[in-house]
Amino acid sequence: MTMTERDREDDWLDFLARWSVEWADAQDPDELEGDDLAACRGRWLGFPGADEERLTALEKRIGRRLPPSYRSFLALTDGWLNAGDFVVRLAGTAEVAPLDEAEAERYTGCDGYLGDSEEPTEEDIHRSRLWHRALHIDAEADAGILMLDPGDVGPDGEWAVYSWHSWKAMPAERFDSFRAFMHDKYREFHALAADSGMVNDTTRALDAELEQAREDVLAGQWQRTVDVFARAERFGRPGACELGGQLEAFLGRDDAWSRVYHLPMNPAHRTETLPARLAREIRHPWRRPLEVVEEQPVEVRELARSIADGGFVYEPAGPFGAVVLRAREAARWGDTDGAWRVLRDGLAQWIPPAGDVVAPVGLLADPLLAPVITPERGRELLATPRAGRAGVPPEPLPDRDPEGLDWLAGETWPFRGGYRFVLVEGIEPARLVDLFGHEEQNGLAAPATSSELNERRRQSEHRRSADPWDDRAVMVVGRTGTPGWGFAFAPESAGPDADRLRSPAARASRSASGARAVVVWCVPGSRREDGGPWEPPAFHLSMARDGEIGYALTVAMPPDFGSTEDRPPRAPIVDRVGTLPRAFDPDPMLAEVAAVGSAKRERCPGEEHMLRAIAEEFGVTLPRHALLRGRLHSFETVGWSRGPRHGDTWLSIEGVR
Repeated sequence: MTMTERDREDDWLDFLARWSVEWADAQDPDELEGDDLAACRGRWLGFPGADEERLTALEKRIGRRLPPSYRSFLALTDGWLNAGDFVVRLAGTAEVAPLDEAEAERYTGCDGYLGDSEEPTEEDIHRSRLWHRALHIDAEADAGILMLDPGDVGPDGEWAVYSWHSWKAMPAERFDSFRAFMHDKYREFHALAADSGMVNDTTRALDAELEQAREDVLAGQWQRTVDVFARAERFGRPGACELGGQLEAFLGRDDAWSRVYHLPMNPAHRTETLPARLAREIRHPWRRPLEVVEEQPVEVRELARSIADGGFVYEPAGPFGAVVLRAREAARWGDTDGAWRVLRDGLAQWIPPAGDVVAPVGLLADPLLAPVITPERGRELLATPRAGRAGVPPEPLPDRDPEGLDWLAGETWPFRGGYRFVLVEGIEPARLVDLFGHEEQNGLAAPATSSELNERRRQSEHRRSADPWDDRAVMVVGRTGTPGWGFAFAPESAGPDADRLRSPAARASRSASGARAVVVWCVPGSRREDGGPWEPPAFHLSMARDGEIGYALTVAMPPDFGSTEDRPPRAPIVDRVGTLPRAFDPDPMLAEVAAVGSAKRERCPGEEHMLRAIAEEFGVTLPRHALLRGRLHSFETVGWSRGPRHGDTWLSIEGVR
């Protein structure tokens, strides 16, 4: 035997002896019989080792040398009892053999590895032939089979092990080697015995590592704890999954807590992990959240409903509670960067409500603050010392919202389909509904996500009359990046015709003496759904003060304005009101028309230039992150089209069921 093989055998001996003693200590001899009782009394789950003659005979029978870790294992113990809870006995050298063809065909159909693929790859086909070449190495398993695959060999000469159980309803599970398989089954033994209160040197060492990892996370050293939590979780140590799940949740991983099927009921978790876990379930409809809570106490069901309705409020105890209140107020009006700065500066004041809560994970359940915590900010939060622990805070991340307004001209969903917004000077966002809200409005609606607002827009369209000027907009409101300005914003795929536009700027500027109101409306070009002519893009800007329009500019491109071989580009339709500031001179905008080809007809030429000029003229920005990911208050505006004039004609069609 070489030195390498001797070292491997010695490693097997220490590992298997520890496993046997821990297994024996966890058993009640009165409940055992046969081989199990003998193993418990002898404190050894194995058998006498196979000599070289038996190993050589097996290798001759299968026509190849055994992989290193399996060969050294058999030399130490020719078989094994209770390899986890689902492999009752591993085969000895006399029992190891390939599957016969009937078994191979049956298992190939049960494994279902190829699935419904009509064109399986060579790798798929090779994997599906596993059952026709593998060695059957279990003597008894729970509705399953264990195999060594000589067709799946690593650079170290180890063969992959495949474990399949019919009740798992999934393809065979792969392990890199027999040694890796046995270590996984050892962890499985610990995980399934953890609830019994089993205590031994292994559990004590894992729990000590877990306790140190808790302290490291609170001190901001979370990176060094990821592997500790994962290892302790695989061994079933209490609290390990909950701790690891908190890290995963802040890192934005979808599988946070996915391996746990119970909710934390400890009262200390009601503020933090319970709301966060429920929020994750509710935000993933395929997880069927009602089934998660239907058997829970009434207070848990009520908490779930408040999260689903967007009414949950994260209210931690102590000074951090006041920090959260300030952050919520900033996020409510679109200042997610400001909300994050408030939270970041106050993190040191957070106090955990329980030993296995290591971060303010309740933030992820709050409908206003959850969008603030991006994965990048989650890492910054975890790296910030908390609960009085010493440590150096990380370098602050830059703000997420870009400067200016020209980012709207990029192909960012949903703004590539057009947008309209109103900027009002010297007013709080909550008052915008009083200025140009529809008469049916009674204050602002509760904060909502973009998908929820889309549903409100559809409902608004159903409520409208058939009159062509009744084209209201459902707009979210907030504060601009410049103090003293409020905004209302709506992504729109269509808008009123340029010649019928009635800007709400005049109404919006009545808020205070000398206050300015700015309206921007941009509609991209599009092909009509009925296959009709191309709908050209248009851009509108208007400014009002004290209830009067000061100036306005509307640029509408004519149909098929792009140049062709037989004609030059057609001139845009330009409508000006009042004296435009030099910054809004449309000539640079119009100069772009000649250079626009047919591929660019969806955007209004000069849009980016005009947005940049508006931002510089009024010193305003819009909160991109809040508009895309946040929850904001909203209201339904008055119509954006003028009423009929003498000589106008229109056709109204109304369906009656």
